[in-house]
Amino acid sequence: MAEHADTPRRSWFSTWPHWTMFLLVASLAVNLLIGAAIGMRYFYPERLERWSGASFTQLLPRRFLSDLPADRRREFLDLLKSRREVFRQSRAGMRDVALRFAAALERNPYDETEVNAAIQDFTKLSTQMVDSGTQVTLDVVKKLSPEERSLLAQNVRDRVERMQQRRKKWQKDQGNEE
Repeated sequence: MAEHADTPRRSWFSTWPHWTMFLLVASLAVNLLIGAAIGMRYFYPERLERWSGASFTQLLPRRFLSDLPADRRREFLDLLKSRREVFRQSRAGMRDVALRFAAALERNPYDETEVNAAIQDFTKLSTQMVDSGTQVTLDVVKKLSPEERSLLAQNVRDRVERMQQRRKKWQKDQGNEE
């Protein structure tokens, strides 16, 4: 009986091959990543949504939207999303025109009229994109309460300040490299 007590007990998975332990750890890591992604989507849904348009990102900083209550944020994001297809088409058109411009530059013999037409088309699309962003900005501002207007004003000031700080840092870094 004493001999039986001295025999070391082995755990049930100690007989498994070593690579199975690696698989278990890898599986746990993947599950944790998936859980974290789902959690981020649940707790910060608007931060994961994309909205674009250079014409209004300085006037409607993302931080402003994230500071709003969820129902108001949803209302404004829906306004922004209503123009998503217009922006998408404008960007696609701008890419096409840019490629047309590049092809015109390489064409031999050089055709100045073709280059100028591509530049004019690009300018027209850019203006349309800015106008669309301006309209969205106006639509959002019309719906703001006085408190939300104050919050937006502060967020715009903060964004401008951050941009100026980045520019100063970049200029300082450029000065150090020379």
